[in-house]
Order: sequence, then C-alpha cells, then structure tokens
Amino acid sequence: MNRFQYVAARTVQEAVEALATSPGPARPLAGGTDLIVQLNEGRRQLARVVDIGRIPALHRIERDDDGATFLGSVAPCASVYSHIGIRQDYPILVDSASLIGSVQIQSRASIGGNLCNAAPSADGVPALICLDGVAVVSGPNG
Repeated sequence: MNRFQYVAARTVQEAVEALATSPGPARPLAGGTDLIVQLNEGRRQLARVVDIGRIPALHRIERDDDGATFLGSVAPCASVYSHIGIRQDYPILVDSASLIGSVQIQSRASIGGNLCNAAPSADGVPALICLDGVAVVSGPNG
C-alpha cells in the first residue's frame, strides 16, 4: 500500500473541499470494503483518502413528507435491509443489499459505495435503476 493523506470529514462541504484540494488522486471512503482492498493490493494509488463516514447526514435512511425516500451514501447494507420502511416499500432493495458480501461485510458496505465503485458485480445498481433512483452528488461547483 502506498502512503496517502487521510482526512476525516465532518460535513459534506469539508469532504468536497478535501477531495478538490488533494495534491493528487483522491477518493472518498464510505464503508471501505472495496477501496481498502484496492489500496492494499496496489490496484489503486491515491494521494488522499477522505473518510465520509463521520458525516451524520450521509447515514440517514428516511422518507420526506412528499414520499421521497432518502438513502445516505454511507448507510450500511445491514441498516438498509433491516429498515422497516425499506422492507415494506422496496423489497428489491432489500434483496440487493442482502447480496453485497457476507453478513460481516454488510455491516460496513453501503449501497452508495457499491454504486460508486462501478464494479461489474455491483449488486445494488440494478435495484436503483428499477426504482428510478436519483443520485444527489456534491462537488466544488455545487
């Protein structure tokens, strides 16, 4: 594993700034079940890793008054498939979250990380497509 800077962001804005000002390639760290393996095996070389796991808003799983459901990018798969509202309204998402790794991995891995890793084995992606999921992404320009 190469050396890299580690930043533990506390807000989305801190994470965006840390990623944007990295001295080289940077990636956010959600559950880390894919990224840490890639770093350990030398398949990915980064100058900075930005931990987004300490941002409370990214852990949320909730429904607003209009019926829209929000699934935070670092909400672990185990939290997704055990959430009563998700179980009732989105059984396909429950199935997908249950397929991502072992039970131990599911306590760390997130649907957001599964989506962003873009691996051919991204079990969470088909459910998001079928449910017309929309990703809300923050960056230096908004």
